[in-house]
Amino acid sequence: MFTVKARDLAAILDQAAPHRFQAGEDACDLDALILDCTPGHLHVVACSDRTLAVARTPVAGDVWTAPVGYDDATALRGWLESSDTVTVEHVTSGGHQLLRFTEGVAQLTVPAAPHVGRLPWRSLLRLVLDAREHPLAQGRPVQLSADDLSRWLNAGGNGEAIEFRSLGPVGTLVTAGPDFLGLQTPHGWDGPEPGRGWSSSLRTRLFLFAGQLLEVGARYADWTGTAWVVPARPRSGEEPWLISADYAAVALPISHVLAVGKFLVRLPD
Repeated sequence: MFTVKARDLAAILDQAAPHRFQAGEDACDLDALILDCTPGHLHVVACSDRTLAVARTPVAGDVWTAPVGYDDATALRGWLESSDTVTVEHVTSGGHQLLRFTEGVAQLTVPAAPHVGRLPWRSLLRLVLDAREHPLAQGRPVQLSADDLSRWLNAGGNGEAIEFRSLGPVGTLVTAGPDFLGLQTPHGWDGPEPGRGWSSSLRTRLFLFAGQLLEVGARYADWTGTAWVVPARPRSGEEPWLISADYAAVALPISHVLAVGKFLVRLPD
């Protein structure tokens, strides 16, 4: 649980939201915003068929990740208009993963979107940042269609300059100030170095339980073939919960899953 200024949360929602699959496109179960919390930042992650965008704002939070449908994200964005400082809490209740936003007596509860595919955004951005100095990226032009460009306009919503840097065959790295990173697939500004200060955001979040390393946001299968998602890192002394990736409204303590499923095997992204 943490508090955040409503305007800061609204800003990162606005920055990421344009990056969405269009009607009629195959979204591959990725048509949702991902709210991802680490001890230092709250991230909003979105993608389309050609773009990936990650906006963040500083918070003192826990470790969890939750997909949110666009309709619910729109409702949250409207609710924030009349808010100042909001408390954000990630909870599991009645088999559902929920995000609870509170200010005084006002409260909005947003359910996590079911059956959203795994988006390995941290791995993708680490690869992008590693490609910056590749010889094939030097001196290449950046090519964007009008539709591509329109998706990035909100990245500079607070007046930041938007930088497009060619990564050669990898695509184009997009930055706007210190808290926005994006990737545009292929088709001299003195701002911050792209990726500087993002190491904590891009670090894989692992924790040890009963001798097994588990990754927040990753998918695992038990011996029955049932797929489970690890939604959050438990607090000290608490047991982790798992969310079913196959059935709606199924959330169980990991001990209950292992009592039937025997073991968990990490599924590929």
